[in-house]
Amino acid sequence: MNRKLFASAITVLTGIFVYSSCTKVDSTDLGNDLIPVVDNVNTFETVLDVVTDNFLYPDSTAYNAGDLAALGLIGNDPEFGSTSADIYAGLTSAVYGTHPFVNKDSVTVDSVVLSLAYSTAYGDTNSVQTVEVTQLSNATGNFQDTTLYKLNHAPFATTGGVRGTKTYTIRDLNDSVFYVNNGVDTVRTVNQLRIRMDPAFATQLVNFDTSNAYRNDTSFTKLFRGLAIKMSAASPTKNGLAYFNLLGDGTRLTVYARVTVNGQVDTISPYFKVYDQQTANLIKKTPGGNYLAYLNNNNPDDDKVYITSAPGSYATVQIKGLDTFKTVSRVIHRAELIIEKIPSQMDDIYTPVPTMFVNAVNATGDSSFTLRNDFSYTGSGPNYYDLANLGGSYISSRTSYVFNLSRYMQGGVTKGLPLYKTLRIYAPYYTQPYLETPTGTKLVMPRIYVNEPLAFGRVVVGGGSHPTKKMRVRIIYSKI
Repeated sequence: MNRKLFASAITVLTGIFVYSSCTKVDSTDLGNDLIPVVDNVNTFETVLDVVTDNFLYPDSTAYNAGDLAALGLIGNDPEFGSTSADIYAGLTSAVYGTHPFVNKDSVTVDSVVLSLAYSTAYGDTNSVQTVEVTQLSNATGNFQDTTLYKLNHAPFATTGGVRGTKTYTIRDLNDSVFYVNNGVDTVRTVNQLRIRMDPAFATQLVNFDTSNAYRNDTSFTKLFRGLAIKMSAASPTKNGLAYFNLLGDGTRLTVYARVTVNGQVDTISPYFKVYDQQTANLIKKTPGGNYLAYLNNNNPDDDKVYITSAPGSYATVQIKGLDTFKTVSRVIHRAELIIEKIPSQMDDIYTPVPTMFVNAVNATGDSSFTLRNDFSYTGSGPNYYDLANLGGSYISSRTSYVFNLSRYMQGGVTKGLPLYKTLRIYAPYYTQPYLETPTGTKLVMPRIYVNEPLAFGRVVVGGGSHPTKKMRVRIIYSKI
């Protein structure tokens, strides 16, 4: 099998080095745009070439109920291949200790609707797609509430066939929808996908009792494992993903029914919310098109690099001439890895990943660490890290990504700290930073979210051997 696919077996450690001890150079000179003019007398500029190679990323990303969940199909992206995204959700009753249907022996179910709170979309919002809902099997071990399931988990077992289906256009999901609640009130809602279910599906919910399912959420999930919300292969157009908030107010299974209480018929609409301890978002990306061709080309010097968000890809970037450069003492005013986007098929529909991430791979190739000093732990803010200093966000005006390597390079030149000549670039959903101290100790740091939501973005950029959009390391320095 191709060596690029086997690379996923390497242990991947993503690290950060929090390094605040002194250098001989004032920090304001390093990577903060206070760069002297290059005059080739006092200040110089050099460019180090790089060698780039594409790989399939061994993605272990797990889904959490608080994350937006992707649902949809991308059938044939000519650059990257196909993507499918399905949702699995456990449910829990809004009440326990009392029966949600009040008098279960007199209930007549009129309709059942599964609604999902819509948030945003990726790809072609004109896509017309079909979703099918089935019930999850209660078999032992199937879809438990003790695990955060990875995106690449195998599909969960279902039972009873399709219980609800809906064909929809993604762009219409944020339109207003009117429906009649309890046969009386007209309700307006927005940003919802509403899937009508088979009314007979609700029979089991009516028949449960406070002595079993309606005792507590643990009892309920044992008797009713949840729903599989999956895309149909027969969807008319497969060019986009929609994203839903599973914990939002608009996400629920609602049963519209009539019940007799004290001789009077009344309408009720008990509902069931997503159980936040029991969710999964299974996203499968199958490499295809030009990306697959580059994975299989057995060329370690790719002229194009293919980066897609989680579950994604990555590329190695070997810096040529670094061993020689670091032997000479100098003040580094700016060092940066420049990555330029190149045109690709359908890139007006499948937009670039918002942010890339970079780390350095050690000499043995079995570990990697976030760039010391240029990516630092702050202990505050939404992510607890200084992402802005590191860079890596897409710059639309320049159609490029730029990483700041200034302090990392300075530490190698003046302090003799490791300067690994191989970098890795990728676009993770989140990453677990690792830190390498000056003594070689490895420390685990708090997780950082890089690209949200899942599976959002893909981009083709120039590799080290691209004829016009060459990836490169640019350094501005002064001699000491």
